[in-house]
Amino acid sequence: MTRYELQTGETEGCCDACIRCLGRIPYASLIATILLAAGIAVFCGSFYTAVIQTRTLFSFGDARAVTDNFNNLVEALKWSAVGITAFMGVYAFILLLIGFLATGASKEKKYCGFGTGLGSRITVAFFLVLTYIIFIGWLLMSCMGVIPSLFFYLTVIVKAKPYTVNGNNCLNLQQFGLDVVFNTTGTPTVPANTNLGTNMWEYCGNDYNKFQADGFQLFNLYIVALVGALVVTISLVHYLMCLSANYAHLKDSGKIYKYEETKYREEQELHNIVTNSKEKLNY
Repeated sequence: MTRYELQTGETEGCCDACIRCLGRIPYASLIATILLAAGIAVFCGSFYTAVIQTRTLFSFGDARAVTDNFNNLVEALKWSAVGITAFMGVYAFILLLIGFLATGASKEKKYCGFGTGLGSRITVAFFLVLTYIIFIGWLLMSCMGVIPSLFFYLTVIVKAKPYTVNGNNCLNLQQFGLDVVFNTTGTPTVPANTNLGTNMWEYCGNDYNKFQADGFQLFNLYIVALVGALVVTISLVHYLMCLSANYAHLKDSGKIYKYEETKYREEQELHNIVTNSKEKLNY
């Protein structure tokens, strides 16, 4: 069995060394990182696919003209999802690394000097504030994720206010304020693939059936994306708790180190006084 010498001169077995190393793993930060990775993966995959399919659903393969602003919004949301995923992945790695360093620092006195301890507390405090800001952002994003889910719930699940034309069900997106999505300038007001609707924002007959089928898939995608956003939000709450605890540990460790250093100096001064007194008595 492999053994190595400790700073105290004692030896430690592999089993004891493994237990000591396992005791330095920041399990709370590790669980938060796993939650964040799972949530961001689910959110990015579902949201990216849902945004693309939403444009396809509204345009029906370019049979219905949509505005450039809507196309730009779709592109911005697509690449924002990719950018957010990359940022959150790097940020999760940094927070996990801080968890490892803070866990080690809370147990080793050599990390608790004035300069290192103060810098560590400032770093943890900075990421604590930044994580809180990101948490607010994801909380707002989760609230906004309810909007498309509610829209497809009303149009596909509840089927709010469908009306009939020549015995065919129709859906008018104008009642949801989505008629602004369609471009009617310089284009025919009657959709090319149906003779039942009178405007770009009306879906009748086969269009209505296709909207219901594709809308149900989009409803599921947006719900999954919403769940992923909520998981990310919960993981950020875990990180806030971890960072707060690490900050408290570093602060307490700094106080303990300062106390031990003061105690050591007093003992040295007392030892020097006793030594000088003995020397004077010998004279």
